[in-house]
Amino acid sequence: MKESNLPRADFVTSIFLTLFGLFIFIVSIKMPRFEEHNVNPYSVPGILPAFLGAIITLLGIVLLIRSIRQRGYLLGIGKSEVVGFFRDESSRRIFLTLIISLIYGLVFLGRIPFYLATGIFVFAFVMIFEYQFKESFASQRKKVLIALIMAVLVSAIVTAVFRYLFLVNLP
Repeated sequence: MKESNLPRADFVTSIFLTLFGLFIFIVSIKMPRFEEHNVNPYSVPGILPAFLGAIITLLGIVLLIRSIRQRGYLLGIGKSEVVGFFRDESSRRIFLTLIISLIYGLVFLGRIPFYLATGIFVFAFVMIFEYQFKESFASQRKKVLIALIMAVLVSAIVTAVFRYLFLVNLP
């Protein structure tokens, strides 16, 4: 990215970060507090996400102010910039990541066991971004094996940490 485009990129990113941080903060405040179980108020599940959401919101606002001072709000978006954005490989990768993550969060979680959903997600993610579809499968067996090992390990470790360390019942 060119140095001259940074204020515009910062402007757009700051709006996204501010809204995302606010969303996290609001959702985490609505999380159960377990007051009926006499739980220490500093150990409720929403405290860390609320703190992180507040920090993301604050830093998004700081970035917004900085980008406005550098006139980043003058986006100068035309047809060629929009077409170029959607043809850019990094944009495609971002959208693909977003689609995979939404499928994981909205389709898999709650419908199939957590460990299986997480394993499928990790395997699919690694395969989509590492597997070269133009090459033969035989030349890429190692990639597939590594993706499978990563999926099993990540799924097992994340499930164990949430279940036994954080004492969270997973779906």
